Parts: sequence; C-alpha cells; structure tokens
Amino acid sequence: MSGSLAGRSVALTGATGFLGRYIARVLLARGAHVIGVVRDPQRVPALVAAGVEMRRADLAEPAALRAAFEGAEIVISNAALFSLDNQSWRDHLQTNVAGTENVMHAARDARVERVLHVSSVAVYRGHHGGLVAEDHPQHSERSQRRRSTVYAISKAVSEQRAWHIAARSALRLTTVRPSMIFGAFDPNFTPWLRRIARLPIVPAMARLGFVYGGDVAEGIALALERDDVSVGRAFNLSGDNATSWQVLRAFAHAEGRRWLRAPLPLPVSRLFDNTRAKTVLGWRPRALDEAARETLALEQMLS
Repeated sequence: MSGSLAGRSVALTGATGFLGRYIARVLLARGAHVIGVVRDPQRVPALVAAGVEMRRADLAEPAALRAAFEGAEIVISNAALFSLDNQSWRDHLQTNVAGTENVMHAARDARVERVLHVSSVAVYRGHHGGLVAEDHPQHSERSQRRRSTVYAISKAVSEQRAWHIAARSALRLTTVRPSMIFGAFDPNFTPWLRRIARLPIVPAMARLGFVYGGDVAEGIALALERDDVSVGRAFNLSGDNATSWQVLRAFAHAEGRRWLRAPLPLPVSRLFDNTRAKTVLGWRPRALDEAARETLALEQMLS
C-alpha cells in the first residue's frame, strides 16, 4: 500500500528521544495518529500536547511492546542506545540487538504488517575515503569489537536480525541508515558541534555525512508513503557530504555571529551516497543554513 499517512496509526519507539521527536513532528504534520512507545510517557509533555498518544513499554519487555503496538498499522523501530559516554558491548547488545528483535516479534504478534527500522551508516565497515552506497560490506557478529566499533557492530547486527525476522514472518520492512545527525534535542553531537564553532581555530575539511534530524524524519515519512518502492530496501539518509567548515559556519550565522575563524585542516572523510533516497523516494536534504536556523528556533521554542 502506498499513499498518504493521514489517518493511519503509527507506533514509534523512542518517541521522546532526539530523532524520535523529529519523527513524531513530521508524522503529525502529515495527519498520522502517532503512538509514542516509550519508557517514560511524561518525559516530553509537548508531544502529548501536540497529539501523541503515549504508551509505556521498554525494549526489554516483549509483552508490553506487543500491547503498545495493538491497533497500529505501522511500527517505526527507532529506539536505540547511542551515547558518547557508554561503550559497553553488553548494554548495546541488550538495547540495540535484543531490543530490535523484541520490537520485530512484538509487531508480528500484534499483527502489524509494516515496519520501518532506523539503522545507521555506522553499519558499514572499511569505508575510509570512498563514496559508500547501500550495498557496501557491513560489520557482523564476527567483527572485532573495540570501544570505537561497539555501536557500529550493534547497529549492523540489529539491522541484520530485523531483515531475518521480517523474512520469516512476512513483515514488510524498510530500513533507513542516517549518517551523523545534528539538530535540536540532541544530547550528544550537536552541543559539541556548537562549542567548536565558537573556537578561534576550527576543523575545516572533515566530511562526515552531516544530516539534519528533520531531514531524516522526512525521509522516514517518504519511505512509508512509498511502500511500492521502499519495502525490502535500505536507504542511506545522509546530507550532501558538506565539510565541517560549512556546518560550523552555518551554526555561527544562525546564532548571528561573524564567521572569522582560522581553518585547521582535518582531512577525514566518511562519504555516503544518498542517490537512492533522492531518486526512489524523492528525498531532498535541506540547505545547511536553513537546518541550523531551524535547530536554534526549535531549541528556543522549547526552552
């Protein structure tokens, strides 16, 4: 089925998190009935005020997840562990891998037919320098675990488990792989980015596939509206490979500050091919200046 999300019931795990809030906003704007499946339904009162129906469930509770998904036509598996401070494999295995398995099984048991799983470009291995498309080799359970790869391996394995369960249960699955997300509500990367933008010397040439959270949410909605071309496929949701200099400058301009910085060459490249999302879904990431301005506007509105 393809078409409008208006009037459709969508269960969204991790609705009160960073990306989850963007997804909820985009779904509501399209007229969907959004069910936020979260551990703490009172955490973000603004979502309830906007019309999100909150249901309590933890990723470790299969029965609670099944109950939370009752009546939903679509499940978005978005909740995951990502923290700059937590590199525990046990925690990532429990939340990202086992949690994804529980979501997929609960969706099946609740007779939901359509699932979208939020993965990550971190699933790709050995991608230093080249442009990485969706068929690039991925990490696996056999990949060597280090502090720097714990999250990546957990996301790769969780996506692979999602595909396996979908194939065995006739769930119609799409996965999206966002790159380095920035935006309002972000507890990790964006505050660090804005602090760096105020330094007199800033990294200039790093290309890390920066993408705005609002654009990722739009890509998710487009994938759900285009079942005819998105089911059974994965999509990179990455910006147009801007440099760190361009991103930092956009935030400086959004804050009304002059951009007088000395560039520190940092030739790091993690480049991701977003051609499939653009051509198949009609997805278009917005300009950096617009994304930075919207980030600040949302933060000010909610502060």
